[in-house]
Parts: sequence; C-alpha cells; structure tokens
Amino acid sequence: MPPRLTRSIAVVFLVVLVMSGCVTTGSPSSAGRPGLGRAPIRGIVGATSEGELGLDLQGLLLKVVASPTILDQLDRIPGAYVEIRGAVGAASVRVRAFEILDAGDGLRPMVGTLVIDQSGVMLADEVTGTRLALRGGALAKLKDLHDARVWLTGTVVGPSVMLVAHWGLLVPPP
Repeated sequence: MPPRLTRSIAVVFLVVLVMSGCVTTGSPSSAGRPGLGRAPIRGIVGATSEGELGLDLQGLLLKVVASPTILDQLDRIPGAYVEIRGAVGAASVRVRAFEILDAGDGLRPMVGTLVIDQSGVMLADEVTGTRLALRGGALAKLKDLHDARVWLTGTVVGPSVMLVAHWGLLVPPP
C-alpha cells in the first residue's frame, strides 16, 4: 500500500475515534475520578473538614477556589445543588461560574436582580431579561433589597406573576 494512502487511512481512523468519544483530551491523572477536568460538574455546596467552602461530588469533597464575589454567593447557599464551570483538580475546584439547579427546596430557582419601583417588587430574570412581578408574604422582606441579586422559587400564578415560596440573597444591594 502506498505511504500516502496509509497516512490517509490512519487520519480517517483517528478522526472516527475522536468523534466517537474513544479518544479524549483529559489528563491521565483524572481518569476514573468523577467530574475531574474542565467540563461542567454538579455537586452540593457544603464545607470541607477544615471549615472551608467545599463541593460534594458524590462523596468526593473538593475545596472551592474562586473570586471573593463567587465565594460569598456560594457560601450563602449551603446544601444547594449547583452546576460549576471551571477547572477541577484532585483536591479542589476553581469556579469560574455557577448555576443553582436546586436551592434546597426541590425546585429550580429563578435568579436575577430585584427591581422595586412604582409597579411593585419584580425580578429581572438573568436568563430571559424579562421582569416578573412578585407576590406573597416574602415581599415584606424583599421590598428593601432593590438591586440585590437573589434566587426565588414559587408558583407562576398569572402572566409574568410569581407567588414566591422561598428565596435567598446572593449579592446584597449596593
């Protein structure tokens, strides 16, 4: 077989292996360890045995390393199930961004900035950019948090109206 044809077959074979997932770019040290590498990972926010902020990945507890802003937000949601984007090592996870999948009440929260004006208390949703009018007993505490970043769970009771069941502060108002 001519060398050029042999190289072409080898390249095609390698492309098929990469596309099928048989060949990865992960490091050998991460083989067999859940969630290690750079892909988004999911875990529960908690504390390490040293009292530092940690992320539990199915029994593997990693120390959280992040900017002070992200650390403060994660520290406010212990027990939440989150998806982390960043680099994961053998003993730590360097968080670049996170998303709350379950705030601890079994529901996926909406996250955004509170807007308090003549229309009432609203959430400017980070995902859609739309404003959602808020109703319920939680408003007494929320009405003093204009421009705060919060998470909310509840029931949609009308067009762009939510009855708040649970909420939490992520970033206090300026």
